[in-house]
Amino acid sequence: MVGDMKDIMGFYNKFRSNPMQFLNQRFNIPQNVNLSDPNAILQHLMSTGQVTQNQINQVMQMKNQLIH
Repeated sequence: MVGDMKDIMGFYNKFRSNPMQFLNQRFNIPQNVNLSDPNAILQHLMSTGQVTQNQINQVMQMKNQLIH
C-alpha cells in the first residue's frame, strides 16, 4: 500500500508540473478528445479501459485529502 501511495503521489506531482506531457506519455488520448475538458478525458480513459473507476476514486480521495 505504501508503494502504491508513493506511485500515485509521483504521478500526481508529474501531472501537476506538466499535465499534457504526463497524459500523452502515460495514456493514449486521441486528438478528437477535448483536452480542455477533464470529464471528457476521464470518460475516454475509462471507456477504453486505460483506467478504472476505482483508480479515479482513489485519486479523487487523495486530492481531497491534500486540499483539506
